[in-house]
Amino acid sequence: MAGHQVRDYPFWRDQAPLRSLGEDGPLPGKADVVVVGAGYSGLSVALHLARAGRDVVVIDQDQPGFHASTQNFGAVGRTIRHKFTAVAKEVGLPTALRIFQEAQAWLDYTTDFIEREKIDCNFSRAGRIYGAHTPEAYENAARDLETHQKHMPVDTVMIPRAEQHKAICSDAFFGVQYLRDVGQLHPGRFHSGLLDRALEAGVRVFGKCRADGFEHTRDGHVVTTPRGAIGAKELVLCTNAVTGTHHPLLRHFHRRIIPIHSWTVVTEPVDEAVLRAAMPNGAMQIDTTLLYTGIRSVDPDRRILLTARHLFDHPSPGSAAQACLAQATERVPALKGVRADYCWYGIFALTFDWLPHVGTDAKTGTHYQIGMVGTGVPLCGYLGWKLANRILGKPEGETVFADRPFPTRPFYNGNPRWILPYMREYYRWRDNGAWRRALAQHGRQPAPPPAA
Repeated sequence: MAGHQVRDYPFWRDQAPLRSLGEDGPLPGKADVVVVGAGYSGLSVALHLARAGRDVVVIDQDQPGFHASTQNFGAVGRTIRHKFTAVAKEVGLPTALRIFQEAQAWLDYTTDFIEREKIDCNFSRAGRIYGAHTPEAYENAARDLETHQKHMPVDTVMIPRAEQHKAICSDAFFGVQYLRDVGQLHPGRFHSGLLDRALEAGVRVFGKCRADGFEHTRDGHVVTTPRGAIGAKELVLCTNAVTGTHHPLLRHFHRRIIPIHSWTVVTEPVDEAVLRAAMPNGAMQIDTTLLYTGIRSVDPDRRILLTARHLFDHPSPGSAAQACLAQATERVPALKGVRADYCWYGIFALTFDWLPHVGTDAKTGTHYQIGMVGTGVPLCGYLGWKLANRILGKPEGETVFADRPFPTRPFYNGNPRWILPYMREYYRWRDNGAWRRALAQHGRQPAPPPAA
């Protein structure tokens, strides 16, 4: 329809509006713990500390949940960015097993947390499909899964190209990997539920309250803000992709993350037939290129959510939406003619070792949970629980991700914008070129015969 206006904010906020909390008046003078950042990580740490009897204050430079918590894809998985065999080669098999066991644990933790806390966030174990963009990508995934299953069984299967139409409608892939136990949820409602539980536990939350300065003393920490200073025995940084640069402590962590931007689109409601054609078994779909395209359904709204155009800049959400839909339609032809209703820009934080980091800064005694490598929905809450238990001195706080070396690179200041276009074009050239060559050599997969 001519004149259709794409809404330039996250779809999730219409159903789970952001809240103004503690935006007026001064901060309390002291607390047991001050947490900086009111996303999934910060609220999870705060919730578990408050339930253990600690007096916890959470501050955020914006409204709670303004950043990645309510802007993401809503995937609830057990994904480590590198494959099992690559991680085992890098850190050794025993450590790799601990890493992947904890990835399974954060999926199980999140599932249990949602059920136990009765959080209404449209969670479902819809599964996830990775479409192989070349025959080699499929073979590599199959070999890696065989090794993974040998050492640690997971609910994942490989589906060859001749049978992939049962799981995916695209004819452009060379077989798929199907993770059957993972899920998806409504990120806004999940954050809202987590915020409710934290407030009920006695956590005091102050929005529009930026942490401007940090002083570390023998007795603890003093955090200065435009609305006064607050002293605390413990300080926790949960700022992830929006870690600032206005203080040396923040700059220390800012240099250790790589903010990556991408676009997300939610379509107008579509016919049930379009949903079935795009996602035959209802599973979320992602391809195996680094600059992947992801699609999922948004139930019960009969909308399709897709994420694409990682590292690309666009002059407007409308033009970004067109580009995202064009990219997705190349993979999933059933999306042709579907219109965008929402389109927004989000940022997530990678790390140089592609692993999340939690721990305590040896110099200042500041606890941190930063660098969630794009798996924040299940990971943030799980590591927040771990970090809270570390602060409490409980054995449940043990995690393979704690106090690991947190690498950076010489001369890197935390701003990768100058190099991202080169990275984008390299990966696009490499992956898309391999994909085109594979299709030219092997052709597209014929459509399945019509049902009798």
